[in-house]
Amino acid sequence: MVSCLLVLGLYSTTVRGQEPWTLQRCLDHAFEYNLQIKLAGLGEISADIGSQSAKGAFLPNLNGNASHGYNFGRTVDPFTNQFVESSRIQSNSFGLSTGLTLFNGFQNHLSLKRAYLAQQSAEANREVVENNVVLTIAGAYLNILFQDEFVRVAEINRTATGRQVNRMTQLVNAGAAAEADLYDVQAQLAADEATIVSTSNALGLAKLNLVQLLQLPASETATFEVVRPTDSDLERNNLPGSPKAAVSHALSSFPEIRQAALGVEDAELGYQLARFASLPRIFASYNFGSGYSGAARSIDGEPIITDFTLGNLVVEDVLYPIIAQQETYNFITTPFQDQIERNFNQNLFFSMSLPIFNNFNVKSGREQASVAIFSAEYQLEQTRQTLTANVESAWADARAASQNAVAQEAALVAAERAFTNAEKRYEAGASTAIDYADARSLLDNARVNTLRAKYDLAFKSRILDFYMGRAMTFR
Repeated sequence: MVSCLLVLGLYSTTVRGQEPWTLQRCLDHAFEYNLQIKLAGLGEISADIGSQSAKGAFLPNLNGNASHGYNFGRTVDPFTNQFVESSRIQSNSFGLSTGLTLFNGFQNHLSLKRAYLAQQSAEANREVVENNVVLTIAGAYLNILFQDEFVRVAEINRTATGRQVNRMTQLVNAGAAAEADLYDVQAQLAADEATIVSTSNALGLAKLNLVQLLQLPASETATFEVVRPTDSDLERNNLPGSPKAAVSHALSSFPEIRQAALGVEDAELGYQLARFASLPRIFASYNFGSGYSGAARSIDGEPIITDFTLGNLVVEDVLYPIIAQQETYNFITTPFQDQIERNFNQNLFFSMSLPIFNNFNVKSGREQASVAIFSAEYQLEQTRQTLTANVESAWADARAASQNAVAQEAALVAAERAFTNAEKRYEAGASTAIDYADARSLLDNARVNTLRAKYDLAFKSRILDFYMGRAMTFR
């Protein structure tokens, strides 16, 4: 976890080219630019959006609608419900509608809880990714230091062999040694040169690996340097006697465990959702609106009254005309504003749906959710076992590396003494170049093994620190 206080107290050194990189600088750079961390960050943003959506499910919706159209030929006026005939009738409608879920089997409440769990899980996942990046960067960083030490050993060996070549050349020129002896040390010098090339290439590849992990241009590899810790920075003599403390801390605080535990909670909520799917749903909705129709007519002005004769009436042989009056009206299309005000309407509805039979979907969903709970619990237990095994292995590796470092240091001391003795004997003419080369080979192997053991201990002990929640530091 990032909360492991990734602090690196390395001594500042001036090297050629750009400013050397400390481990802390490498980690800070990776946290800013690493794509895996960025993707994990997007996961958190997505979870936050999901939480906002889950909260919004408790609120009513609001929708507006409007329409504009034309009807041709015989049609029904939408506001008078009478048949009208026209070549074209314009109609408009406007409205607002809202709806609210009053009860849906606690779906919204459980979904909101799951959204909160998703936020926590996304945060834990980001920490897992950051942890992996930390370990990868730290391993690549130490590999550069490791390979750089190999180059230094090779250069020291070349310098020592160069001195022997000069000395043997003088002896051959003076007739005090055979040319065959000179050829032997020259061959050794050529082998040392080849070793420098080989170790320098390995160092370059180690730098390239870290440069790529930092997502820097590959062209920066040539000038890329890291800060080298002192021998005292790499020492570690306080390894715990057992892995119990590290296991206990890791199981209680590592994000892998938290994420798996959240998975169990989420699966349990999923089961509740599936179980409540058989409960009724109650909804409320409200709508209001108005409209306009080009077929709507209204009277324009006063009626026109005209007289006309219906017939005649004969009374006692007298003819009387029957006069009637007829009112004629002038109709116009009802104005838009008047229709909008007149046609205003609203309605309120309550509805309920009750699942009775839905092709066993509810039953199957409940059973699947039950299986998901077992799966999440097994995943949590597997995560605990894996993390415990990793911590125990880290402790065992650190203990073995510590013991190996002590043994290799003793072997190096013995090899240095043997080489010093072989060098003196060779310079005194008491041994052959082959004996000298054998002693040099043994010393080289001892130096390489000691370096490997030193950096192996430095890395593995700090991995153990990581699991124990201590600062990953070289001090």
